[in-house]
Amino acid sequence: MKAKENVLKKLSEIHNRMLKAEDLKKVHINGVKAQFRNSAINLVDYLALRSENIELLQKQLHTMGLSSLASSESHIKTQVINVMEWLGYEKTTSYELNATTGFKQLHQNITTLLGKGRIGDAPPIMVTFSKDFGEDFQLMCKLLENGMQVARINCAHDDELIWKKMIENLKKAVAKMNLPCKLYMDLAGPKIRTQIINKKNKQGKLKVELGDKITLTDTKQKGVKGEKIIRCTLPGIVEQLKPDQRVYFDDGLFEAVVQSVSGVQAILEIVRISKKKPVIKSQKGINFPDTIFRINPITDYDEKCLPFIVQYADMIGFSFVNNAADMKELQERLSRLNKPELPIVAKIETNQGVNNLPAIILQGMQHNLIGIMIARGDLAVEIGFERMSEVQDEILWICEAAHTPVIWATQVLESMNKHGLATRSEITDAAHAAEADCVMINKGGHTVEVLKTLQNILSRSRKNNFKNRRLFRKLSIAAQFILKEK
Repeated sequence: MKAKENVLKKLSEIHNRMLKAEDLKKVHINGVKAQFRNSAINLVDYLALRSENIELLQKQLHTMGLSSLASSESHIKTQVINVMEWLGYEKTTSYELNATTGFKQLHQNITTLLGKGRIGDAPPIMVTFSKDFGEDFQLMCKLLENGMQVARINCAHDDELIWKKMIENLKKAVAKMNLPCKLYMDLAGPKIRTQIINKKNKQGKLKVELGDKITLTDTKQKGVKGEKIIRCTLPGIVEQLKPDQRVYFDDGLFEAVVQSVSGVQAILEIVRISKKKPVIKSQKGINFPDTIFRINPITDYDEKCLPFIVQYADMIGFSFVNNAADMKELQERLSRLNKPELPIVAKIETNQGVNNLPAIILQGMQHNLIGIMIARGDLAVEIGFERMSEVQDEILWICEAAHTPVIWATQVLESMNKHGLATRSEITDAAHAAEADCVMINKGGHTVEVLKTLQNILSRSRKNNFKNRRLFRKLSIAAQFILKEK
């Protein structure tokens, strides 16, 4: 009896912590659109629960045969109350969200943003378009036939003329196949890349060795002295660096550490090379995982792209969003273009973006249906590859609590798309992707084959799991064993 009373007391403390958190964050909650109010409350409740370690309580609940509160992200406060009732608590308040209404709200947001799943229970698949997709009508039809439900145009590449051809080809294929497909277009954002100038003043490459000292500056600086120089394509970055901060080049293949900073020049030391040919080329990405920058999230180029995007897209992808202020800035731009409610997919690809995820979601809810993309390429470099699995799960949990759709992106069946055969680890990764609400595949020469394979994997995985819930379908192994006479 004492153990039961102790558990009930802990649950009561959690419930009170949720109510206090709601009061503390009431400005954020009251600021969202009415249709997202319950979702905002549930998000705050979930974060209140996860703000402390409750592993011991979960073990006690499991021992008692009760819900351990896991897999209850969509309706967390009601789940706490339900467990308290089983322990003798007399319920005095009912909440709108429960297991049924929480899932219903999540499902509604998913289908509104991404469309309704067509093949079994598999989540929709997003396909990244390449230039030739604007010309090949038969390919477009095959993509729709084999499961493409969201078409992605990355505005970091090509131009409006090519994008228009892609869109027109897609519309014709949708009409012929009578299969729906959403159009997603993402802003390029302030992607920071290398610029290496050789002696002939052309884009070049730089050979480096461990221990090399290189000079990092920006493209506006002329007459920079030094044997090994890398220019940064985004002005204003270098002067914000500090000694001992890390700098990664080419998706983390090269690691350097800042030694000193003088004005718009920084001296870096190469401390790791993870590439057979130790050459840094132009137009490769640069990541600064230890630095919090003050930069405009919407570039001049993005500004030029926005009128086209709002005219054609069903949703807009927001690259390198770091905080609520970034989200608010895009919302203001959309309002000025008379598209204040265009759904926004916030691409989480920096450490700041991860840490500010709840605030980004709540700001998004003020005007728009919001989705989250786990942009695992830059994100893995920023947070460290060893943390990627942990962080992507945390993003999934938090977004489910907010009833916010999640897109799983970057390198899904990458080897298969490029070379025709997936690795074993990629198959496992694709199965994990079924916990998201949409899966994105990049450009490649085997897109149709990837679609077929991915549909198969996702359908099978969804039979075993929905989100992080284990589903007990019939196991053929179990049936065969039990039915055997001997």
